[in-house]
Amino acid sequence: MSLAIFGIGASRLAFSTSTRLLATYTYTRPHHSILPNRGFSSSSPRPASEAPIPPSSPELHARLQNTTLAKKLQQSPEALQAIRDFIDVLQREGLDVSSGKPPSAMQLMRLGLKKDVRDGMARVTTAMQNAGVDPTDKNMMAEIMAAMKK
Repeated sequence: MSLAIFGIGASRLAFSTSTRLLATYTYTRPHHSILPNRGFSSSSPRPASEAPIPPSSPELHARLQNTTLAKKLQQSPEALQAIRDFIDVLQREGLDVSSGKPPSAMQLMRLGLKKDVRDGMARVTTAMQNAGVDPTDKNMMAEIMAAMKK
């Protein structure tokens, strides 16, 4: 059966088919979109910001002094000394603890690699456990957070 019966010559059919296939396989999308660049929401974008640091005030200090953690630490001079020593180690390593600004993730990683920082943290952990402070106690953390929010 010949293709001429359908009114299409064989060479014309081969040419149109190959052209269509070639166009399909060689077409590449442009690097930029023709459509306008639209966001996913209609609200205005907000830049990222850090959580606000609570102000250092006498009222905040008094509220924190009345927490269970503070009372346990006041009864343990060894724990308080371990904390002071750890703060000294952090300051020697270049961390500004008086600014109230938390260290970056990169600073924390660098500090974690230093032996004296790891030893100081181990001493603080041991001293706090000896004082009866459990850092994983959710009630204690909730009490501290509530004192800071007031």
